Amino acid sequence: MSRLAALGPAPSLLVVKLDHAGDFVTALPAVQRLREAFPASRLTLLCAPFMRDFAAATGLFDAVHGFDYYPARGHPPASVPDAALAALAALDLPPADIAIDLRHADDARALLAALPVRFRVGFAGLGTRHDLDLALPEMEASARASGLLAPLPAGVRLCALAEVLASAFRAVQADPAAPIPLGAPPALPDFPDGYVVLAPGARLAIKLWPLENWRALAERLLGESDLGLVLTGTAEEEPLCTAIAAGLPAGRVVNLAGRQDLAGLAAVIHGARAVVALDSAPAHMAAALGRPTLCLFSGLADIQSWAPAGPRVAVLSAHASCAPCLLSDLADCAHGHGCMTRLTLDHALDGLAALGLEFAGVPLH
Repeated sequence: MSRLAALGPAPSLLVVKLDHAGDFVTALPAVQRLREAFPASRLTLLCAPFMRDFAAATGLFDAVHGFDYYPARGHPPASVPDAALAALAALDLPPADIAIDLRHADDARALLAALPVRFRVGFAGLGTRHDLDLALPEMEASARASGLLAPLPAGVRLCALAEVLASAFRAVQADPAAPIPLGAPPALPDFPDGYVVLAPGARLAIKLWPLENWRALAERLLGESDLGLVLTGTAEEEPLCTAIAAGLPAGRVVNLAGRQDLAGLAAVIHGARAVVALDSAPAHMAAALGRPTLCLFSGLADIQSWAPAGPRVAVLSAHASCAPCLLSDLADCAHGHGCMTRLTLDHALDGLAALGLEFAGVPLH
């Protein structure tokens, strides 16, 4: 997702639709969705030569290029011939930020890999490997093979792929003011530099970061800035937050654990300079609110699926070889909870610095 975020607010798109007339018409609703989702982007099409005039007449594209690849009758080549790759290179297409292959099958994926683009989107066949940055599993052959599922209509599948790209882009680029309901924040002291939210709790112990690390982080934040700290959590997490706050300057630390509902938590997060949390609701809430979010991610869940997504998110992970372990009980971990104990204070400080947190113009670490 960070690579998608780096493309900027109006990335150029290259739509690849090289198959036949009926297939092209089926894909037009998906193209319309891309046009709506990327109104300021340049949208270029690579299509069969006999579709160029029709495609241009739709008004959906800023430029249309023809490339003769699929035969008018019969099946496409089993693999992309070298001659086709050479012919594609000879088109000298301008570089694009994103290429999306609107063909369900992956028989021309080598063409997509050869295009001068930074981010590739398409369908991935089960059991096959493709260099895609964002993919949906193909939905026809696998559904048919299972004997349990009916394939979605072709046009619906293409719209789903377009919507996945649009939603992913919106998640990493938008800076929403308040996309979720906000309650009234509790009264907080007037911290000169604002405040950082620390959310040290999680539903499962296997997600937790060691208490001494939270303490060290809190001391470092207070020692190098005029920032305040706001500790959040459920009533069950109040003892943990109290242990972190013990001995810290009372006028600069507020413990709200057990004293707010989710709407109130959202309001507190919305006003924060940054949020440090685990794989938990506060991290996802902060990411959705567009706040700088540092998420300390354990080996429990699949990081690609469950890490918070937002325009200003840094995710710290030890990338343990046993992840995702899906263990609900820390006692079942045979690796000493290394996925979290190996994440150090310096890792957290580097993560906050990467998010742009500064004190008097100087990065934290």
